[in-house]
Amino acid sequence: MKMITGIEALALEATDILSVSRAAQQIVSPLAQANSKLVDSSMPANPDEVKHALDRALVAIASVDRKLVECTEIINSLNTLSDSELHFTHEFTAELKVRAAMLTHHIENLRDVFSLVETAPSWKPYLSAVMERKIKAIRSVSNLRNAYLNIALITEQFVDPVPTVESSVEGRVAEFESAVVASNELLKINRSGWR
Repeated sequence: MKMITGIEALALEATDILSVSRAAQQIVSPLAQANSKLVDSSMPANPDEVKHALDRALVAIASVDRKLVECTEIINSLNTLSDSELHFTHEFTAELKVRAAMLTHHIENLRDVFSLVETAPSWKPYLSAVMERKIKAIRSVSNLRNAYLNIALITEQFVDPVPTVESSVEGRVAEFESAVVASNELLKINRSGWR
């Protein structure tokens, strides 16, 4: 069981939604800020600000790609373990699916911000670089979301479908017979031949 706990811990660390959310925000924030300045001032884009925004987007995309490498290593590890070694909880797979859904929202946000930037006249001279970052950013976050879902799907196969419940019933035989008679009376069932 320690080995699986270790895999779950690694998977949860690799699928750390806070760091990925931060990276997604770091992709869009500089672009949105630069675009806002351009709209407010109606001035031509400052090449240094644009370069800075696009470079920061690349750094953030690289951090998403590093998370993807971690997830790929976990997927490969899961695929090499034997079935008898794998046991996961419903909560673990559910958490991965929630994190994947959050990444879907980040992908939509990326699309929205990049659409604003690529349609702004001030960004026209930089459109090819913007489009390149857009493709990389959306592809990276989409690949990471798919990796989260892959881990969830693999581990879901090894979740015990019937939860183990420990219980014990104490009492005397006469008490159980009395409960069965009362139940039969309640349901108006004739007494069967078994006891």
